[in-house]
Amino acid sequence: MKIAMVYDSVSTEKLTAKVADVIATALRDKGLEVTSVPVGDAKHLKIEDYDALVVGTPTMAWAPTKPVKEFLDGLDAGKVKGKKAASFDTQMNSFISGNANKAMESRLKELGMVIACPHLLAYVKSEKK
Repeated sequence: MKIAMVYDSVSTEKLTAKVADVIATALRDKGLEVTSVPVGDAKHLKIEDYDALVVGTPTMAWAPTKPVKEFLDGLDAGKVKGKKAASFDTQMNSFISGNANKAMESRLKELGMVIACPHLLAYVKSEKK
């Protein structure tokens, strides 16, 4: 199975990128082929050439980052309908942090994609020195 993973990571520590790396490694360890790219490089991917899409973002103001929203909005439903999809977000462990997964899953479903597994929420902690 070929999986495209597209993520955004905005902190100086690149915490969401680290979570994406862990997920990609776990999928590869299961024998899956994973292409993992930051959202800024995703325009070169033809998502229709993959069996599944995994999208990740830090939660920003209770939503995905603007580049992730634009990426999802730019997908052609006719080319991705029926493909598997999953999402993950990173956030601070706070009652006011919100959840970007809800918006991402909603958009993936609007595109006709099939949510393959429950979304992953990763609480992160910035390491201030």
